Amino acid sequence: MSNGSSKTGIGFQASMMRVGFGMIAFLLVAGAAVHGELAYGYGLLRKGEPDFTLFGRVRMVISFVAALLLFQALKPALPSKGLGREAGDQAFRAIGTSLVFLLAVAAAVHFVPTALNDYAREMQPLGIATEVLLIAAVAAFLVAAWGARGLRRPSLFGVFPPFSVLACMAGVVFLILMEEMSWGQHWLGWATPDLFSRNIQNETNIHNFYTYQFEAMYYTCAIFCFVVLPWAWPRGVGGILAGVEPYVPPRIFALFGLPVASLMFESWNIVPYQVWFFLGLMICLDFVRRFRSLHLRAAALALAAVYVFTKLVFIIRGVDMVDGYELSEVREFYIAALFLAYGALLVRRFRNAPG
Repeated sequence: MSNGSSKTGIGFQASMMRVGFGMIAFLLVAGAAVHGELAYGYGLLRKGEPDFTLFGRVRMVISFVAALLLFQALKPALPSKGLGREAGDQAFRAIGTSLVFLLAVAAAVHFVPTALNDYAREMQPLGIATEVLLIAAVAAFLVAAWGARGLRRPSLFGVFPPFSVLACMAGVVFLILMEEMSWGQHWLGWATPDLFSRNIQNETNIHNFYTYQFEAMYYTCAIFCFVVLPWAWPRGVGGILAGVEPYVPPRIFALFGLPVASLMFESWNIVPYQVWFFLGLMICLDFVRRFRSLHLRAAALALAAVYVFTKLVFIIRGVDMVDGYELSEVREFYIAALFLAYGALLVRRFRNAPG
């Protein structure tokens, strides 16, 4: 009896410590943002060339500390034997894809920075590829929903059956696709209606009324869903959270999603983005520690090194890009690829799931 009480007490203390770490991280980020606004005129979402002044360097240190606290708050309590079941070809594919993609983008930024602009503009190859991937992702979510149409379990929060959850996911990605296409304006070329006359880019969409705010929500949700959540989610939880687990990507997916936390130049000064970058690095190094295979450890360590190296290339050489937003367009392309991969994963999960 006392044994059980002791374990419960230790578990409660650990949970409160995690909450404390998270709160301190939030206060550090908020403090850095408020001080930057009041003392230096830096808005929270202000973009521009990376700031290497004393204040800029101090802010990076604050972001690193906040990320470390978040890492401690979210770190999953895995068995000491490490990650074994998820090792293998799946892990190598995830690591290899991220590593090659980061190196390819860094090479473009270093060697042909001005050429990126020709590919990243509206209706150019990168933008078209992003829309194609989003179309395919919508189709994948719809196929997953169709495969789950007769299932009642596992219900999300005990209320929503799989079909409705997957259909809602398809709807969300469809909205993202339509906003990306300006609801068809990019393809059909109609004049922007008066209702959208104050749109920053004079397009038929909602997100460009508040571009930076929408970007912050979109990128943050992508990093959380495709990097942080797969790594941090405690597998095997019971109760109301049990219905969430079928929708959480496997832990290895975090390594596949890692580039989303790095692909930025003009937004590097935004403190939360710096926190996400450093947290991504810590997550990658956590895999190095937890993999049992020496080959996987070496591969994950190589990804961590490339992750840091290419970030330096982005923030140092990015100044030679034409507009500076090119990496944001590359990141949106990669997010679309992650949506498609996630949709394909859900198709496999729910195809033969017991009802």
